[in-house]
Amino acid sequence: MTFREWLDELVYPVTSSGTLVALVTFALLLGLATAAGMFGIWLAVVTVPAFLRYLTMVAEARARDADAAAPGIEYFSLVGNMWTLFPTVPVVLAALGVVSIAESFGTFEAVAFAIVCAAIYPAMIAVLVITHSPLQSMNPTALYKLIESSGSGYGYAPLTAILIVIVPLQFGGLPGWVQTIAEIYLLAAFFAVCGAITRKENLIDDVDIPDALEPGDDVVLARLENQRSGVLSHAYGFVSRDNRTGGLEHIYSWLRQDPDPLDGWRWFFESMLRWEIKEPALFFAQQYLKRLLIDEQQVAAVKLMMRCRMINERFKPLAEDRQAAIEAARACQNEELAAVLERG
Repeated sequence: MTFREWLDELVYPVTSSGTLVALVTFALLLGLATAAGMFGIWLAVVTVPAFLRYLTMVAEARARDADAAAPGIEYFSLVGNMWTLFPTVPVVLAALGVVSIAESFGTFEAVAFAIVCAAIYPAMIAVLVITHSPLQSMNPTALYKLIESSGSGYGYAPLTAILIVIVPLQFGGLPGWVQTIAEIYLLAAFFAVCGAITRKENLIDDVDIPDALEPGDDVVLARLENQRSGVLSHAYGFVSRDNRTGGLEHIYSWLRQDPDPLDGWRWFFESMLRWEIKEPALFFAQQYLKRLLIDEQQVAAVKLMMRCRMINERFKPLAEDRQAAIEAARACQNEELAAVLERG
C-alpha cells in the first residue's frame, strides 16, 4: 500500500455513496437507540451486530477494490455469518489486557502492549477476510505470512488503528451525535485500510494461509452448510427488496467457488423452494437445469423439470437448452414431457 492508496482508503467512506448512506443510516439507528429508553436497548442489540458485520464486509470489498454492497435485512439477524462478528473479540481481550497490565505493572507497559495489539489487529482482520475463519485469524504463522506478503505498506494499517483511538479523544467538546458520526466514519475507514492491505499482488486470492488441523467430515459439512446458509440469507435480502437478479447472481458467484458445486446447486434449489415465493427458485432451476444437461445428468434433469412443472406448469428450460431437454426427456422415455417441451 502506498501513501496515496492509504489516503484513498481513509476517505473511501465518504467517496462511496452507498457506503456513506449505510454509515449515516447506522449513525441514525445508534442515535435513536441511545435516546429511545427500553426500546433503544432492543434496537441496539440488533443494530450493533449489523454494523459490525457491515464493517467486515467493507474490509472484504476493499480487499477486492470494490464498493461494499448495501447492508440487507440479513445483517440484522442475530444468527448466521458469525465469523463477521469476530473482530470484536480481539478488541475486548486487548482492552482487558491493557487494564490488567496497567494495574499490575504500570502505564508504560500497558501502552506498549496496546501498541503491539494495534500492530497485529489489522493482520487479524485481513486474514479473517481472506479465510472467513476466526481460528486462522489467530494463527501466528498466518499473521506473519500476511504481514510479510503485504510488505512495508502494512505499516499504514497499525497507524490507522492508533489514529482511531487517539482522534476520538479530541472530540470532548462536540455534541454526542457528531461524535457518533465521526467514530463510525473512523471505524469504516480503518476496516477499509485493513482490507486494502491485501490488494498487493491480489493477496485475498493468492496468499498462502497455512491449513489448520484437518477437521472431520462432519465438521467440514457443517461449515459448508453454514457458509451456504449465509449466502442464501444474503441472497434473500436482495430478493426481498425486489432485486431477484442480484440475489441469484450472489448465489451463482458462490457456486463458482463451492467445493462441491453439484451438491451446491441441489442444496440451494431445495432451500429456495422453502421460501414463500417460489419464482426465484424456478429461475434458479433454469440455470441448474443447464448445468445438469451439460454434465449429461439426464435423469436428474428430467426429475428437476417435472418438479418445477408441478410448482408452475409454465416452467420451461432456457431457449438454448430446449433441444437438450427434449433429448433428455426422450432418453428417460418421458414422451409426454418431450411433447410439452416441443410445443414450447
